[in-house]
Amino acid sequence: MADPKHTHSERDIMTTQNVRPEARGPLLGLKVLDVGQLVAGPMIGTYLADWGADVIKIEQPRIGDPIRKLGSHSGAPLWWKINGRGKRSIALDLHEESDRAVLMKLVKSADIFIENFTPGTMERWGLDYPVLRSVNPALIMLRVSGFGQSGPNKSNRAFGRIAQSFSGFSSVNGFADRPPIHPGIPVGDYFGALTGAAAVLAACFERQKSGEGQEIDLALYEACFRLMELMTATFDQEGRVIGREGTSNTYVAPVGTWKTADGKWFSLTASTQPVAERLLQTVGGADLAADERFATNALRVANRIELDEILAGWVNSHSTAELTKICDDGDVAYCIEYDAADIFSDPHYRARGSIETVEDPLFGPMRMPAVVPRFGRTPGSIRWTGEELDASRDDVLNDPSWTGEAH
Repeated sequence: MADPKHTHSERDIMTTQNVRPEARGPLLGLKVLDVGQLVAGPMIGTYLADWGADVIKIEQPRIGDPIRKLGSHSGAPLWWKINGRGKRSIALDLHEESDRAVLMKLVKSADIFIENFTPGTMERWGLDYPVLRSVNPALIMLRVSGFGQSGPNKSNRAFGRIAQSFSGFSSVNGFADRPPIHPGIPVGDYFGALTGAAAVLAACFERQKSGEGQEIDLALYEACFRLMELMTATFDQEGRVIGREGTSNTYVAPVGTWKTADGKWFSLTASTQPVAERLLQTVGGADLAADERFATNALRVANRIELDEILAGWVNSHSTAELTKICDDGDVAYCIEYDAADIFSDPHYRARGSIETVEDPLFGPMRMPAVVPRFGRTPGSIRWTGEELDASRDDVLNDPSWTGEAH
């Protein structure tokens, strides 16, 4: 198993600040103002920076984005190092007229403006879309919030976890006799970030035809709710509420996770008939493959308890290595439930370069998720890790591409 720690001599640590490798990716030339904080809004900026956009991160003076204080290592901001990668940081107090004037100067040249404050905040600062548009009609403004810019809940405080609950996402995760389960990462924020990244690029495409920018209202709960297709259709057509089913699944069987003889968690799934037939043959030979209780997906779902007992006993009686070989030989869909240590030592991750090493002034080499997806002709890049607060003030405010006239 790979050692997750690094040791560095003094000469390994970068001392030169603001090292600026050339940007790469399909979004070269796109200029983005990231005025959000924590995860959902800023993560959109991170995706765009990975893909080549010039992203300016606006932060509160002295405090910075609160994510700088989360996931710290010896007081240093581990989470920020990845979430803030590829962005240039400027500290502006948007409560102050002078700093708002600086922001408005940058708005003139921006393509995209991202914010994720509670609705009404930008209006109180005099930075709503009509004001921004008055100096840059081509500006695309993405407004990310928990409940959206309208509706009775619009002013409610919200984070990814709340969006997950309100959308129904959490209601189908976990076991029926226990509370709903929330993942260990704020997936509601990340669902919103993926939706937001797609939205601003769709708006950029439309702007090529119209020449006009637009305001986009993204509610995190709606980004989560959009994924709840089967839950919605089932209630609409059958009046049935899909509940929590542990590691099973309401519409496909077999699906589940069981413990191996050597203590690892092992998942099996068979979403198509041929894969299910191969799994039954692999587990129980011709007799199980011909068992009428499991002949179709509908029958397997109806007899899930009996089938799960058979699969649990089979997984429990084999080591992880044995199961891996058997499933590979039988062309069965499976996966060992990986943790970070498993990921860092896995040959497939290594062969594809799914983990990239980036030099950081504080930590030296830092390993983090590589740029996704993989653009064949215009690959993106991680230019640097999240930098110190306000590190790029002079760099940006003296950059003619930002301080010149809009477009």
